[in-house]
Amino acid sequence: MKTPALLLSLVITVSILGSLPILEKITLARMNVTQMIFLRSLSQTIILGIVVWLGTSSVQGGIPIKYTIYALLQGVAITVMLFFYLSAIKTTEVSFVNPIIAAAPLITYAMAVFILNEQFNPVRLSGVILVAGGVALILYSR
Repeated sequence: MKTPALLLSLVITVSILGSLPILEKITLARMNVTQMIFLRSLSQTIILGIVVWLGTSSVQGGIPIKYTIYALLQGVAITVMLFFYLSAIKTTEVSFVNPIIAAAPLITYAMAVFILNEQFNPVRLSGVILVAGGVALILYSR
């Protein structure tokens, strides 16, 4: 069920994701990619540390090692992705790079169906194909 809280969360997420590349491009004019990744990670660590310290979020004990490794691998993957993403933004137009990244739902949809066994939905697949078509148009416009 799509609750108002869920919709608000999605609007906030899309708004931040949509505006971040502009701030990133401005920042990268005076900073290299590794410095930026370090400072972003540091700020996230400080903010999450404060949240946990204030007790507004709980840290669950007894997490199986398998899931701890998954979480750590996600951190590695995000760092690698950020390096390549920020390198691309630094060297070309944000209006070119970000729409290409919009092809990510293709991978997400395929993995959700095949790995997570989510139900195949032809309407969602059509939407993903439309996104891929948009990405192809942007690549062609280059």
